[in-house]
Amino acid sequence: MTQRINPLTQPLNWLAGRPRNSRTPALGERELAVMHALWQAESHASAPEAAMLSAQQVLERMAGEPLALSTIQSTLERLCRKALVARQKQARAYLYRPLLARQDLISSMLHDISQDIAGGDVAPMVSGFMDYLSASRDD
Repeated sequence: MTQRINPLTQPLNWLAGRPRNSRTPALGERELAVMHALWQAESHASAPEAAMLSAQQVLERMAGEPLALSTIQSTLERLCRKALVARQKQARAYLYRPLLARQDLISSMLHDISQDIAGGDVAPMVSGFMDYLSASRDD
C-alpha cells in the first residue's frame, strides 16, 4: 500500500515544486534558510553595508545545521542566479544581501496560492487563514 503525502504537511517540498508560470521563484529548504539568515542580518543592521554577509557568516548564523561552507557558497550562488540576492566582491570573498524582502516573498507566494487553489479569489484564503488562527489558539 502506498502512503499518500499531504503537501500541506510538507510546505517546503510544495514550494520547491512551484509551476513555471509562478511569480514566486522555486525555493528549496536550504535556500529559504539562507534567505532567513540574510533577512535577519538586514533587520539587525544599522546600515545597508552592515547587512551584507559572507558565506562564512551565513554558515555561522545557521548553527545547528551540519553544513559545509561549500554548500552555503553554492546555495548563495543559486540565489544570485535567481536574482534573490546580490553579491559584492570584498578582498577574496563575496558579501551577500537579499534583494527580495521577506514580506515581498510572502506576498508573491500568497498571490500564487490564490491563483492555484482559489482561482484568484482571496475569500477562501482569508477564511482558511482565520480557521488556522483559531485552531492554533485552541492548541
